Amino acid sequence: MWSQKVAMADMSSRISSIQRLLPGFASTLHSFAVAPAKFCILRTVNATTIQPRTLYILDSSFNPPSIAHLTLITSALKQHAYSELNPCRLLLLFSTHNADKAPSPASFAQRIALVSIFAEDVSHSLKTEVPKLNADVANVSIDVGLTKEPYYNDKSAAIADTIPRIYPSNPSHIHLVGYDTLIRFCDPKYYPNHTPPLSALKPFFEANHKLRVTLRPTDEDDASSTGFGTPEEQELYVKSLTQGQHVSTGFEAAWAQHISTIRAEGVVGVSSTRVRKAAYEGRWDDVGKLCTEGVASWIQDQNLYSEHATGKKEKGEVGE
Repeated sequence: MWSQKVAMADMSSRISSIQRLLPGFASTLHSFAVAPAKFCILRTVNATTIQPRTLYILDSSFNPPSIAHLTLITSALKQHAYSELNPCRLLLLFSTHNADKAPSPASFAQRIALVSIFAEDVSHSLKTEVPKLNADVANVSIDVGLTKEPYYNDKSAAIADTIPRIYPSNPSHIHLVGYDTLIRFCDPKYYPNHTPPLSALKPFFEANHKLRVTLRPTDEDDASSTGFGTPEEQELYVKSLTQGQHVSTGFEAAWAQHISTIRAEGVVGVSSTRVRKAAYEGRWDDVGKLCTEGVASWIQDQNLYSEHATGKKEKGEVGE
């Protein structure tokens, strides 16, 4: 009972802290919108002056963050010591421009609040789960950042080119993405100003940046999970990249060595859409299962997504 009271008090304190930051998020978003900079850091959890050699980047609309996002992060960081250079750092990146969706600036402050409390949840999770494997990863610095760029290659360029340099050590970027994002990343329609279109990706791969792709699991009870084929079929697409089958659109076969794939772990059917629907219907137990603890508490405290099913946007909510 005592531990429950302490946990509730701690969560109440965290919620109050983010509430105090909310007006500042709105102000910073406004300033960023009119500034020439294409990338900035809003806040950092576990701040350190140690410069990373590997920068893990989770770029998302965070509408809201879910346990699927957490799984992308923990899976990558648990494997970090075996495959990438130390030290590492994590960037949770939110783009104020989306390639496929119209922006809704009025809601962005709430998104940043969600990402901020999610960063704290991620830190707690890593300190709980990872220490036995890698103490440095368990205490990794987590940045919450903004970019104006809609495309991954341009986002990495903005991060590297921002003056003054945010990461002067010039780390390799590893974008943590789902298979659906890989498909968009390699879709020629997004690069109409390049000939051939996918030659636009050349600076990204030549800078030694990478994609860590989580294959989309299939679930017979979730129709949305079958749209990209089975994990085996998804792996065949990645193999086609390595075999040079997309050279005509500008994708060089050698670039595929910068793309790794993994199978999803225990997050079949988890999506931001499901979270929003559960929140709209007041199914808070389900929200708690689909989100990290802080995010679930913030959604309920702020009454987010209460008008989702009608198509209307509540203050602080953007359709995904």
